[in-house]
Amino acid sequence: MGMTSEIAAVLGISALVGLGGAAAAYTSVEIPERDQVAVQAVGAPSAVIDDPQDVLSPEDEQRLQRDTANINAPEVVKNFHYMVFETNHENILDDVEEVLRSQYPEMIDQSKGENGHMADGVLIVGVGMDPRQAFIYGGDDVTDELMLNDDSYREELLDAMKPGVNDGNIPSGLFRTANLAMDADGLTDRRVSDAESDREGAMIGLGMGGFGVSTAIGSGVVAVRNNRRKAIAKAREDYELVTSEYTRLAGRLDEVDVRANSLSSAFADETLRRQWAEVRDRFLGMNELVHGAQGLSAINMGDDKDVYKHRKQLADAAESVDHVSNAEDNIDRLFGVEHGDPATRRADLSTIREDVLRARSDVKDSGLRNELDLLMQRIEALDANPDSPTYLDDFIRVLGDYRVILDQVKKKQFSDVKEHEKLEAPAVYDSGFWYGGYVPYVHMHSWHESNVQAAQAASSSGGGSVSSSGFSAGGGSSSF
Repeated sequence: MGMTSEIAAVLGISALVGLGGAAAAYTSVEIPERDQVAVQAVGAPSAVIDDPQDVLSPEDEQRLQRDTANINAPEVVKNFHYMVFETNHENILDDVEEVLRSQYPEMIDQSKGENGHMADGVLIVGVGMDPRQAFIYGGDDVTDELMLNDDSYREELLDAMKPGVNDGNIPSGLFRTANLAMDADGLTDRRVSDAESDREGAMIGLGMGGFGVSTAIGSGVVAVRNNRRKAIAKAREDYELVTSEYTRLAGRLDEVDVRANSLSSAFADETLRRQWAEVRDRFLGMNELVHGAQGLSAINMGDDKDVYKHRKQLADAAESVDHVSNAEDNIDRLFGVEHGDPATRRADLSTIREDVLRARSDVKDSGLRNELDLLMQRIEALDANPDSPTYLDDFIRVLGDYRVILDQVKKKQFSDVKEHEKLEAPAVYDSGFWYGGYVPYVHMHSWHESNVQAAQAASSSGGGSVSSSGFSAGGGSSSF
């Protein structure tokens, strides 16, 4: 039964049991226009063929280059390679890594993970012949745009390669996968189709009888409509935040700017000033959006469809307002600590004390626990005398020593899994506690938990996106 006849059958059953309202709800869910989700294309990619064991003939390579020149590829793909191996490891990412490290080190981003991650803009399509492994790997941006971490879709891409390779026509197999993966029009169609699949949530009950089908339809429609309703409500909240806070914050921007640039203690470093300048300039760039004729005032806030259409624009504006507000709070707090405000100093010491206690309760190494106990004694001494003339120097040393201890905690206790993402210190525009270069234990613990979850997900998916050395990439492989 085709999709159209399936929908008709389901809606017919709904009408029979008195749930025609579900059909009305179903048809009310918005599907984006193609131009709203279109993948930007730049034409044929420039393909490099890596064939270290000369599996392909010169004619094969020429044909592969010629066919690839017809692909209408997304602009996100900056560096495209085919790879073919006559013999290879069971985890073929090991072979890919060897080629990259020896010939294309610029295609490895060493800032992501201890052993590197495939760089942005990179896409590799290839095959290993013994044992047979079809594979497609990409950098994070390529993986996201080409949806390579969608397990079922990635299998479709890799399955497209296998018939040609099995028939001895390796160029045909490689091209089929590359063409499917990079065809910008096809990717756009898939985005629209995914949106339509959300709308077809009502179909989850198909195959159940009578009322059960209608109930499933109603549940699927309600879920989709609730998500849309939440998005509209959030967009209205964002609108209220921006329209109420923008002018107020703009009036204090110069004052915050002066304070940010007048801080002189060691923790008020260049990172703070750079991050503040970024959020300040982004905020100032919103003036036309907030006050211009074609900006927020042009959105019909009484029309759900118009609000939903502009939800991303409203979210970006609200984020900018939040960032400036958070940065103002952090800069004012640092200013108070630097200029001797006892209440501000004690509040920050209380926050650090709580973080040290959390670390002390979690850390297994007895030596590190002793160091944390000694650090706590120094924090208590600072708290007892916040007016001390040497307070700032003592406080900065406490933060520095705590940073060293936490570095050891990270090495000894949080190195049990590979780093899925780099541990970053919170920025001055993030909400909560901030000191330049200081990563609180609770933040480090959350980062470690994220790495554990990522490792578990990679293990369960069987995608093969981590090499034996720990080098990683988006996408995966499939044996055949």
